[in-house]
Amino acid sequence: MTNYKEIKISSNWTGVGLYGGLILVLFMAPIIFAASQAQEFHFGMIIAGLIYLGLIGLMIYQFMYVSSAIISGDKLILKKQFRPAKSYAFHQIGYPTTFNYKTTKYITVEMTNDDHTTEKYLILNSRGIFAFENKDAEGVLKQLRTMKSE
Repeated sequence: MTNYKEIKISSNWTGVGLYGGLILVLFMAPIIFAASQAQEFHFGMIIAGLIYLGLIGLMIYQFMYVSSAIISGDKLILKKQFRPAKSYAFHQIGYPTTFNYKTTKYITVEMTNDDHTTEKYLILNSRGIFAFENKDAEGVLKQLRTMKSE
C-alpha cells in the first residue's frame, strides 16, 4: 500500500442518498401540513413535528459534512458539498469514529489542516444489497493514519 493510483473509499451512492433524503424531507412538508389541517390538534402532531424537525436537522448536518473521499498518490482528497476539495497527507488523518444505521456506515473523521486547525468530514459507506460495493473507509483511514507520507 505504498503507492496508489486513485481509489475512492466513500460510497458511490453518497450524492444519491443525500439528495434523495432532501427530496423526501421536502415532500413530507405538505403532507404533514395537510394531515394537521384535517384533524383536531392532538399530542401525536407534536411528536410528528419533532421528528420532522429532527430530519431537517439531520439533512443540514449531512449537507455540511458529507464528503467524497479519494486516495490519490500519497494524499487523501476530501470534497464536501458546495466546497472545494482539500488534500491531506496521511499523518493529518484523525482517528475515525463510526455509526451504523441499517446498511449504511457513517464514518466521521477530523482532519488536521496545515495551520493546526481541525475540520470534520463525514464519509458514507453503503452495504445495501443493491449498492454493489464493499468499501471499508474506516479500515482504510485507520491504516493510512499509521503510514508516513513523504
